[in-house]
Amino acid sequence: MDTGNMDFLKWTSEEVARWIESIGFPQYKAISARVRELLGITEALWSRSIADPPRDNMGLFLEMKSRTGVKSDQLTYQQLLDDICH
Repeated sequence: MDTGNMDFLKWTSEEVARWIESIGFPQYKAISARVRELLGITEALWSRSIADPPRDNMGLFLEMKSRTGVKSDQLTYQQLLDDICH
């Protein structure tokens, strides 16, 4: 997965609103699909089994960042990759 340009993660709410308007999809599912496309991740299925192979690294990172707390706030994508490799 190409993670070279991730500037969109630093967008302001105004920039996000302009982007949503520019794609022309006010519906939540369409917006969610486009965000996943932008991030280069697949949709996490609610019926996912723990026996399935692990999620992709970006999906794991976003799941961890969705939690609150100091540890989650300070986690970077590179730190996650380093932790996975060790």
